[in-house]
Amino acid sequence: MSEFLVVGGNGHVGKEVVAQLLDAGHSVRALVRSEAKVPALKRDGVTLFVGDIADADSLAPAMRGIEGAYVATGDGEESVAAFETFLKAGLEHKLQHIVRLSARSADANSPSDLTRRHGLREKALEESEIGWTHLRPTWFMQMMTEYAPGGVIAVPGGQGRIPWIDTRDIAAVAVTSLIDGGDHLGQTYELTGGRPLTYGDLAKDMSAATGRTFEYRDMSPEDFAAKMREEGNEEWYISLILQLYESIRSNTKAELALGVQEALNRQPITFAQFCRDHADELVKQL
Repeated sequence: MSEFLVVGGNGHVGKEVVAQLLDAGHSVRALVRSEAKVPALKRDGVTLFVGDIADADSLAPAMRGIEGAYVATGDGEESVAAFETFLKAGLEHKLQHIVRLSARSADANSPSDLTRRHGLREKALEESEIGWTHLRPTWFMQMMTEYAPGGVIAVPGGQGRIPWIDTRDIAAVAVTSLIDGGDHLGQTYELTGGRPLTYGDLAKDMSAATGRTFEYRDMSPEDFAAKMREEGNEEWYISLILQLYESIRSNTKAELALGVQEALNRQPITFAQFCRDHADELVKQL
C-alpha cells in the first residue's frame, strides 16, 4: 500500500480524506500547523508533521518520498504565494500528483477575492510540472452542524438555492483520484449534491431527521456584517463572506454538476441522508 500527504487534515474534507485513505489500507502523512484537532489524525497509520505550506524548510520532512498529496489551503491574501512555495518544494521532492480542494466558482480573473485566489492557485498548479486534479465543490452539508445555534439558521441567503454536497463525497473523489491516478490526472471535478435547496429546505430536513425544530431566519447583509464584526472577524473576511452570500441571494449557485457521478459512478449523498447520519451533531446546537 502507498503513503500519501494530506495538507488540511483538520478540515471538514481533509479529515474525511484521512479516514478514507486509512480505511483503504494506506498510510498518511498529515501536515498541520500546530496539532491534530480531529480524531482521524490520531489514528494508527497517521504520521504528523508540524509545518506550513509557506515555509519550505518545514515541508521537506513531510514530502520526502511522497508521490501523491491532497491539499487544502487558506484563502487569505498570502494564500497564492504560500501555495507557490508548496509547489516549488513539491517539484524539488518529485511530487507526482496533487489533488487540490478548490471552489466551484474558481476564476483567476474574478473581482471576488475568494474566487480569484482559488483560480490563481489552480493556474499555478496547472503551470507547474506536477500532475493535478482540481476538486470544485459547492457548499458543504457539514456546515449545518455549526450554522444553526439554538436551532436557527440566521444568514443572508434569501431564497437562493444551493446543491449542497456531503464532504464524504468530496473526500471519496479525492481518495479515488489519489489511489487510481490515471484518468483522474488533469481532471476538474465540479462537485454538487443532487438537488438545489434553500436554507428553509435545510431547516425542514434537519427538523424531520431529529424530531426537533430548526428554522431559517433571513438576515440582511448589513445586519450579518454587524454580527460578524461583533464576533471579532476582520473586514477582509467579512467582505469575502458577504460576496459569497450575495451570489447565493441572486441564485447563481443553484446549477447541478455531475462530478460525483463521473468520478465514483454513483449518486451523491442526499441532504436528508446527511441529516439522518448526523442527527446527534445537529441536535447539539439546540
